[in-house]
Amino acid sequence: METDSNAPLIYSPSAVLHLFNNSLNVSPAKKLIQLKGVFQFGKGGNYSGYFYDTLRDESSDAQLTIIVPALIRNELQPNKTITVNGFITKRVVSNASRIDIQLTVTDLVEQTQNKYSDEELKRIEIQQAKAQQGFRDVHSYIKEKIVSEQPFRIAVIIGKTGIIDNDIKHQLRESIAFYDLSFHRISLSAETEIIQAMTQLDNENYDVIVISRGGGENLDIFNRTTIVEKATQLKSLFVTAIGHKDDVTLLQKVADKSFITPSEFGQFLNETYNHTVEEVQNSRAQLVDSVKKQLTANFQKEIDNLKQQLTATEQLKKQSTEDLEKVYQEKIKNYTEQQSEAQRLQGERQKVYEQQVAAYKTQVDTLEKKGVNWALIIIAVIAGLVLGYLLKGH
Repeated sequence: METDSNAPLIYSPSAVLHLFNNSLNVSPAKKLIQLKGVFQFGKGGNYSGYFYDTLRDESSDAQLTIIVPALIRNELQPNKTITVNGFITKRVVSNASRIDIQLTVTDLVEQTQNKYSDEELKRIEIQQAKAQQGFRDVHSYIKEKIVSEQPFRIAVIIGKTGIIDNDIKHQLRESIAFYDLSFHRISLSAETEIIQAMTQLDNENYDVIVISRGGGENLDIFNRTTIVEKATQLKSLFVTAIGHKDDVTLLQKVADKSFITPSEFGQFLNETYNHTVEEVQNSRAQLVDSVKKQLTANFQKEIDNLKQQLTATEQLKKQSTEDLEKVYQEKIKNYTEQQSEAQRLQGERQKVYEQQVAAYKTQVDTLEKKGVNWALIIIAVIAGLVLGYLLKGH
């Protein structure tokens, strides 16, 4: 039986994976290579004398699974930079539809201190966590509060002897009446005081917590991972206004919004308030104009409807009057015709009566000539009168 050469070949998922696995041939996979990275323990246990661990790039999140013999693994320490020799292998994971690239370690070449310290790695981890969490829009949040006319509570943490509160208030100008602004003085060189102040103010449900300091050096306190990590955990919006534009600290990098001076922060609050009020006023004016036009259009429509109804009513009244006049004329005509008919009948009855009387007279004259009894004549006359009365009445 001949087969159709143009018929498509049917593969299973496993067959496709193995097809590509067999076709992935690169020259490094055929020889011993050297690999360098930060060693980290894997989650698995001992599999026939081998462990499945991870080797991560020193400067990125890229990582590769390495298969380490138990003897070599005993010499390795986590988070240390190592250099190993080994062979690249491939593994088909059928239930995940993927092909994993792995390195089977043959020997340990070198193990050194990490290029980045644990503190630096922690900073990178915090920044990555903040990036995933997202930076909140302070400007839009303030605008929403202004539009809804809700009080906006701002807690500003400043140094014990700082005078930057006057700089911020001066920039607020007329908008200072809207903001519920409070200043909290602590030692900005004490790590525990900064963390305690942020925790307390966050529990008091302030809308924004600001750490503000004037110019100067000694900014290392704002690179402490404990302070920075606490700032990323706040429910309140977090803002920095640290007066140093050249040296950007880690705390400024994770802030929802950062200003290089306290005065710039005050200016931002004032401009946000004025611009929002102006937008609201313009929106209200547009809304009033729109409502006015809508009401005018509705009133005009009502007037047109009333005019149409009035015209229809007048037409109906005119038509009704004409119909009533027509009916009246028809009734008058019918009554006149009836009267004419009645008069005609009365004339005919009168004529018949006169004819009867004339006939009676003729009969009387004839009887007189013949000498007929007057009593009979009288009786005949009476009978004629009665007959005429009856004819007249009917």
